[in-house]
Amino acid sequence: MRRALALASLLMPLPAAAQTIQTGSALAVRWCTACHVVEASQRLASDSAPSFRVIAARPETTAATLDRYLSTGHTLMPDFSLSTQERNALVTYILSLRQKP
Repeated sequence: MRRALALASLLMPLPAAAQTIQTGSALAVRWCTACHVVEASQRLASDSAPSFRVIAARPETTAATLDRYLSTGHTLMPDFSLSTQERNALVTYILSLRQKP
C-alpha cells in the first residue's frame, strides 16, 4: 500500500520549478554519480570530482556558466549529449543546492 501511495505521489502535478529540479536530480543520479556526489545521501564518488554542492557554492557558478560547460565537450567529463531540456534541468538542480544565506 505504501509503495502505491509513493508512486501515486510521483504522478501528482508539481510546480514547474519543482518538476525541473526533480528531473535534474534524476539525471544527476543517472549520469553523474560515478564521479560526483550529487545528493546528500550519496557517500562515494571520485576523489578528483567536486560535489554538486561545491560546484553550486562557487561564486562564478551561474546558470550560463553551467549551461556553457555542459554544452561543450571537455576532457575531464564524458560527453553525454544532453538535450537543451536536460541541460536546463541539470543546471536548475545544481543551482538548487546552493546554500541560502
